[in-house]
Amino acid sequence: MAMPCHRMRIPWRVATLLLCGMLSCTGEDAGLPLVVQRDSAGVKIIEALRPLWDDSSPWSIDPDPIVDLTLSGSGPAHEFFRVRGVKQRADGSLVLADRASRQIRHYSREGEFLGALGGPGQGPGEFRSLERVETVADTVFALDSDGRVTVVGPEMTLIRTFDLPHHIIEFHSLGDGTFLAEYFMDPGPVEIVNRMVRPPVALVRFDREGIEIDSIAERPGREYYTFAFEDYSGSAPPLFGRHWVAATLGPRVFYGSSDLMQVEELDLAGNTARILRVPGHGLDLTDAEVAAERQGYLNFDLPPGVSLHPLIRRRIEALPSPVTRPAYARILMDPAGAMWLERYRGLE
Repeated sequence: MAMPCHRMRIPWRVATLLLCGMLSCTGEDAGLPLVVQRDSAGVKIIEALRPLWDDSSPWSIDPDPIVDLTLSGSGPAHEFFRVRGVKQRADGSLVLADRASRQIRHYSREGEFLGALGGPGQGPGEFRSLERVETVADTVFALDSDGRVTVVGPEMTLIRTFDLPHHIIEFHSLGDGTFLAEYFMDPGPVEIVNRMVRPPVALVRFDREGIEIDSIAERPGREYYTFAFEDYSGSAPPLFGRHWVAATLGPRVFYGSSDLMQVEELDLAGNTARILRVPGHGLDLTDAEVAAERQGYLNFDLPPGVSLHPLIRRRIEALPSPVTRPAYARILMDPAGAMWLERYRGLE
């Protein structure tokens, strides 16, 4: 049976902003320096005050994909749904995790299907819910939802498995055979009193056997709203909720809380090496934008004949109205070392 087809292009066509060029260049700011650097308590702070380019010469991403895996072949191997990461090997071939089929798939650089490993299940080489793939040289490491990591050889053959704590949400290669994992920290009992809660997330380093090397840092995690009615209580994601974002480039670790247009660079000892910032980047929300976001949740696409449960509608209507949006949704690091921040767009 064919799986639902999700059109995926390589590279991703995402709305991105280069960290060092996010402000519009006007007559007022044209005389400002490009970048200001200063030290504060031993931490280098780098602020981008104006862009590298003017309006006539912006950087852009080519709208035409290098390869489209939905068009480079036919059949189930070229149908995708809920892809959870794409990695390119040194030879140019691609590996990805398809969450619907629960397979790790391998394609040539031209898009030819070369093989797959996986399927639904809990046995060796099977997955409950694929979360992410990472590569170290030609070896693939696939994270399942229960924290189990499956190690896959170059020809899509099972090598072994090992277990990470089940509350690992994401992991990233650090380029030396070790991994940075984003580790959800259980806040314990939380008082349900109609307020915003933001438990911390830990950035933890593991080796290839799943053994913890060190906890690098703890930072603010994902926001959620606790609500309590007379007859109903619980928690829910808020409108324009703040969240953490992490990325790596070799041994360099980058963390952002999405509160500001700012990213913190950490070393593997957990020390803040640099803070990269774009001051004055506007994040204000209008009443109309908040209302549209709330309406988007209320108008959730449901199967024919199914309506939104009254308790869920009541919960969404009770969510507080924020005054600012998150600064960005994701960090992408390119091989040249440039940092790209995906614009946070909500349900637009």
